[in-house]
Amino acid sequence: MKKYKSIVVDDDPISQKIVSQCVNRSGVFEEPILLNDALGLKEILLKEKVDVIFLDIELPELSGLDFIKAFEDLPTVVLMSNMKKYAVDAFEFEVLDFLPKPIEYGRFLKTVNKLEKVFTSNNNTESDSIFFKVNGKLQKIKLSHILFFESMSDYVKIITKEKTYVVLQTMTKLQKTLPNIFIRCHRSYIINLEKVNALDDRVLEMEGHAIPVSRSYYNEIKNELHVLG
Repeated sequence: MKKYKSIVVDDDPISQKIVSQCVNRSGVFEEPILLNDALGLKEILLKEKVDVIFLDIELPELSGLDFIKAFEDLPTVVLMSNMKKYAVDAFEFEVLDFLPKPIEYGRFLKTVNKLEKVFTSNNNTESDSIFFKVNGKLQKIKLSHILFFESMSDYVKIITKEKTYVVLQTMTKLQKTLPNIFIRCHRSYIINLEKVNALDDRVLEMEGHAIPVSRSYYNEIKNELHVLG
C-alpha cells in the first residue's frame, strides 16, 4: 500500500512530537518531515511531493493562516491549534480538517479517515468527463480529450487537441478532483499520462507541445511512464 508523505509544522517540541507519533502510529504515512516554522516550508514543497501538511496556526514570524493566504497550489492542509476560535477561519480556507490541541490519537484517526476518503475518491474516479465553468456556463469536457492543464495564477488553461479553455481554478483544487491518470510534472502543469509521446531529458512531448518537468517530479514521472533501463 502506498504511504502518504507528510510534513508536521509546529514550534512546540512536545506538540510536534505528539503529532509525529500519531502520524507514525497510524501506519499510513512515511516518516514525516518536521519543521519548527513555516518559513522553510515553501522551499521544501518545491523540492518534495507532499500529500498533506499538518500545520500549526500559532507559529513565529509567519502563522499557519498567513502561510495559506500567501501561497497557492498547496497540498492538502490540516490546521492545528489549541484555540478553537480558529476553526471557522480554518474552514474558510478549505482545509481538510482542523485538529484541536492537545491532539488525541482517536481524533487524529478521524482526520486520517477523511484523508483516505479524499484520495481514494480521486483514484477511483470512473467518469469519462468533467464539467468546468467556462464563460458563465458549465462545459462538459471529456477527460480522454485533455492533453494537459497549465496554471495561470488564479486561472487554469485546459489544453485539448481541438481547443483551449480557460477556467477560474487553482491547480491544487483541480488536482484533487482528477483521476490518477493525470499527474503533476511541474508547479504549472498537470499532464495526461496517456497523451505523452516522449520524454527528452526533462521535457515531455505531447501532441506537438513541449512540457517542462521539474527536478522534484522527474523520478515520479519516469516511474509512472514505466521507463525501462
